[in-house]
Formats: sequence, C-alpha cells, structure tokens
Amino acid sequence: MTKPFSRALISTAALAAGVACGAQPLAAAPPTIEGPTWRLTDLRGIDAAALPSGPGSVTARFKDGRVDGFSGCNRYFGSYAFKQGRLVIGPLAGSMMACDPASMALETAVHRALAGAFRPVRTDDRLSLLSDHGEAVLAFKAEPAPALVGLRSNITGFNNGRQAVVSPLAGTTLTLAFGDGVVKGFGGCNSLRASYSVNGGQVSVGPVATTRRTCPGEGVMQQEREFIAALRSTTTWAFSGAFLDMHRPDGERTLIGSRE
Repeated sequence: MTKPFSRALISTAALAAGVACGAQPLAAAPPTIEGPTWRLTDLRGIDAAALPSGPGSVTARFKDGRVDGFSGCNRYFGSYAFKQGRLVIGPLAGSMMACDPASMALETAVHRALAGAFRPVRTDDRLSLLSDHGEAVLAFKAEPAPALVGLRSNITGFNNGRQAVVSPLAGTTLTLAFGDGVVKGFGGCNSLRASYSVNGGQVSVGPVATTRRTCPGEGVMQQEREFIAALRSTTTWAFSGAFLDMHRPDGERTLIGSRE
C-alpha cells in the first residue's frame, strides 16, 4: 500500500518538475462530513423560506458509507463514497408514508437533488454540496448535539418481537417522556416508569414498573407487553428529522416515534 506523502517535504522545485513531466497534482483530502446531523438550509430551486424547521427539518447524516435522514415526510437511507475528491451518493430508498402535498413535493425534490455526485465544502458547522460547475445544490447546517432529557414522543411503531415493527392498535396510544434518569410513559393500558442511563448514542433501560389495570380489547395487553419488551431491549437512539429512532444491538429497530 502506498503511504501518503507529507506535503511539507515536497519542494516547489519538485512540484514544478512533476507538473512539467505531466504528473497529476495531489488530490486534496475530502472534508469530514461524518459526525453531525446536518439540517437542510438551502435547496436549489426551492425557496429557503419553504424549508421546514424544528423537528420536521430535512436532515442528512453520514457514517461509514451510509447516509440516512428525514426528507420531509419519510425517513430515507442510501450509500455514499468519495471518488476522486467527489462525494457520490447512490439512489435513495426509504419508508413510504403519505403526507400533505407540499411535504411530498419537497421530499421528491430532496431525493432528486441528493442522489448524485458533488464537490463537498465544509466550513465549521456549514456543509455545501456543489455541482461540477461550482453551483450550490444543497446546503446544510450542523444540528446541536441531541439529548434525550426533556423529550416527549408518541410512539408510531414498535418491534413486536417477531422481527416486525408494527403500528399501535387503532384506538390506543403509546407514549414515552424522558426525564433526568427516569423515563415515563403509557403502554396503551397502563402507565409505566423505568430508570435509564445514556452515554452519547447509547442507552440502557432498567426494569419497567407499571400500574396494574387490565384493559378490554383484543390484543391490547399483548401490545403493552411487546412495547415494554421493545423498550427494554433498546441500546441505541438517535433523531432522524421529526422522529426518535431506537435500535437494539443487532441493528433491529425497537421503537420509532414523533419528536415533540
């Protein structure tokens, strides 16, 4: 494997000689885009005032060759790579929930704009993706580091323990509210409470205590047991646009919910 040269050791004369011999100039290292959750602030062809803010913001997160985020209505994911100094993002896939026409139109525009090849430019907490002609296609701002404390969420999907994430039964509500070391919620029949600890994107939930009601309705009590089991198995958490997204060690999603 060829080791990278230190630019400090390459003299002006050597560079000139290289150019004279037709050698290619050294390519600049790609900017670091991993780490933050990037919030979309500008999209070519879209009025910036029309871009949502707050929990409904369009986002992108890059890590280990995978990009994911929220595109206005649904979560999306895809792959990316650096090739000859360009950021190449592959076709995007995602969930298929229907939203209002404005959100769907924005999502279509985001998918079309984000899949392609760009020249990335990062300056502090700003990231611009430029075309080969130097035009800004998308621009982002790094979001502050997220925190669970203070979050309230209506759960829209939970892992039923049979390798499926399902929606709550009609007429039932599942909620979570994260306080300082204590998470409280409602499981569709009973109130629940558990201790939890968090370290960055890692979370550990302790035993769950509940009230003792028995509720009528087919599947209500089973749903509550599965919801609690999903919560207990959660080991990682993140925000994806308007959603709280939680997973267990094998990568299976445990819970997803609206971010309030």
